[in-house]
Amino acid sequence: MRRPAWPDGYSALAAVVAAAGLALCGAGLFLDPRTTLAGWLTAALFLLGLPLGAMTILMVHGLTGGRWGDALRPPLRAVVATLPLALPLLLPVLARPDLVFPWAAADQATLPEAVRQKLAYLNVPFLVARFVACALVWLVLGWLTITWTAPDRRGPRSGRGYAIGLVAHGLAITAFAIDWMLSIEPEFTSTIYAMIEAAAEVVGACALSLTMMAASRAIETMPGGEEDVALGEDLANMLFGFVLLWTYLSFMQWLVVWAGDLPEEIHWYIVRGQDGWQVLLWFIIALQFAVPFAGFLSRPVKRSHRGLLGLGAIVLAGHFADVVWRVRPSLSSAGAQLSWPDLAAMAGAGGVWCVGFFHALARPDRIWLWHGRHARG
Repeated sequence: MRRPAWPDGYSALAAVVAAAGLALCGAGLFLDPRTTLAGWLTAALFLLGLPLGAMTILMVHGLTGGRWGDALRPPLRAVVATLPLALPLLLPVLARPDLVFPWAAADQATLPEAVRQKLAYLNVPFLVARFVACALVWLVLGWLTITWTAPDRRGPRSGRGYAIGLVAHGLAITAFAIDWMLSIEPEFTSTIYAMIEAAAEVVGACALSLTMMAASRAIETMPGGEEDVALGEDLANMLFGFVLLWTYLSFMQWLVVWAGDLPEEIHWYIVRGQDGWQVLLWFIIALQFAVPFAGFLSRPVKRSHRGLLGLGAIVLAGHFADVVWRVRPSLSSAGAQLSWPDLAAMAGAGGVWCVGFFHALARPDRIWLWHGRHARG
């Protein structure tokens, strides 16, 4: 069995990438601020979704139990520990909201009637207040989650703490999804979008954790929850369930919009089905559903080290493509074009996040929310 080995060299490499990306982003803010902020927001939303999804999984496991959650706990805790780095990534967008949100600086008389009716909710001071409230909720939940899931198992005596935490977490995700995703196109309305975002976050966090587990130890040979079942199979099956949930919710939103013949909502899909974005959609269908579906149904693949590593990486790549497809089209007037400000934003924000992630993954005792205790073993 291989032991996890994540030397500090990974953090050093991420720091170099982050420095280069941040320098290019600084130049981008002068040369093309709108494209730079659009790319930065997309990367920030993807990175913030990872610790939020990890918290969801840890709290769900606190209610249900299971060996799968015990195995995923170390990488999930390292992902949650990046929350204090992921939340500030949205601050540059708050500095220039008019470049991202069409309602932030537009003349109210030029806005559609459907958008004007939402301006009591969609205004910058209220947006900032809601973001601060969500950030406080998540920081408290992050501290509690890491404390409860410490190696000495200092969780609550009953599942009430996890249940209350999931309710608060769900409300915060709902407000966050409306503010930072739906309000980019304020004419679009979806009552299921927050659930899609929550499911996507769980898929991303689970895929990342499975990839880290498969890259560091032989989980395909470790015992699972039942006889003749490997731990890798249990983890792959759990990720498969999360992927199916995301697929169902995404398909139901599309079905309701088209069956209801809703012009504003249909336009949301039309924008994402042209100018090159349809190619990205096919990549999402392949990476987030078709290829994983075939792999997760194959027991030899789930019992293979390369198979598990590949499934985790493919689903994680599909999740990133999904975030880009849902957020980026409304912020681009030139179609699906990959520009250097987008690459700079991915390098800068992603590098900063990876520094914290590998720092915590290499040594769990470095997790800042450890509540004064150190990891054992």
